[in-house]
Amino acid sequence: MERGIADNSGIAAKAQLEFASCSFKATILGDLVVELITSKEFLEAAHAAYLEAKDHRVGEAMAREQDTINWEKELKKEEEDFERLNQKILSAKDHKAKLDTTSSLLQDINNELASYMESKLK
Repeated sequence: MERGIADNSGIAAKAQLEFASCSFKATILGDLVVELITSKEFLEAAHAAYLEAKDHRVGEAMAREQDTINWEKELKKEEEDFERLNQKILSAKDHKAKLDTTSSLLQDINNELASYMESKLK
């Protein structure tokens, strides 16, 4: 009978030890699950921040590219305007040279006419 009681208390002690071990393992497992969930949330937040930063960089790059395209168009327009103004200046200089030549010829003709009229009156 004593042997049966000793066997029963050994079995009970083993069961309690096994229960304590399982309980400890369950606690550790619970802690690991919480840590895993926390890590997953952190990684998801970091990934979301990365994607947002990437979208921001892409948006900035597209804006810079559009600015460059706009500046190139504006530069081309200004260069065309500059070329037109240069052509107008060259044309104006050409007209002035022709006007100066014509004015000089007209003055010569007027001088000759005045000389002719003076000689006719004498």
